[in-house]
Amino acid sequence: MDKARNDYEAWAEVNNLNSSQVPDDIADGALIGKWEKPCESFVKCNIDSSWINATVNTGVSWILRNNFGEPLIHSRRSFSSVPTKLEAELLSFNWAIDCLSDLRLDKVVFESSSYLAGEAILRPEEFLVFQDLLAHIRVKLTVFGLWNISYAHLEGNRCAHEIALSVTRDHRYQSYIARGGPFLLRTLTLEDVKDDT
Repeated sequence: MDKARNDYEAWAEVNNLNSSQVPDDIADGALIGKWEKPCESFVKCNIDSSWINATVNTGVSWILRNNFGEPLIHSRRSFSSVPTKLEAELLSFNWAIDCLSDLRLDKVVFESSSYLAGEAILRPEEFLVFQDLLAHIRVKLTVFGLWNISYAHLEGNRCAHEIALSVTRDHRYQSYIARGGPFLLRTLTLEDVKDDT
């Protein structure tokens, strides 16, 4: 019974902390624009995409960090012929959720700068054009014991954004999953942790 209570309290803490994290034009109140550590029993997966148009490769990325802010794993993937920005954002969620479900993580906060992608996952009946992709995402989410999707301004999602940009800006099309954080973003990940203390 104590484990169930602890899990519920952890879930409630994550959802209460992130319930105000919606765009300013959707809800009143201030949005914190910096990266925040997840609560103790969770890991946080920041997700982003870089989309220019349907004829240019799209980059998607994620970076997983623990409650100390230490990067555990990160990934980048390139997609071609993605017709819309929203589909690119959903593909970034799909890539992250597929990878992390395969790693058998239990409690994950998925955080993205795309409010609309989060809404599509939580309310798939309002985004019927993406019903197959959303159904796949929602099935994969059942693998996790507890999960949450939250919104962050770009300032709170800088590392994932830079990794995704490496596809469209730097033409790095090689997809990969790697331990830790990207060496080139080490300073940025350290700044995030410093700013959150």
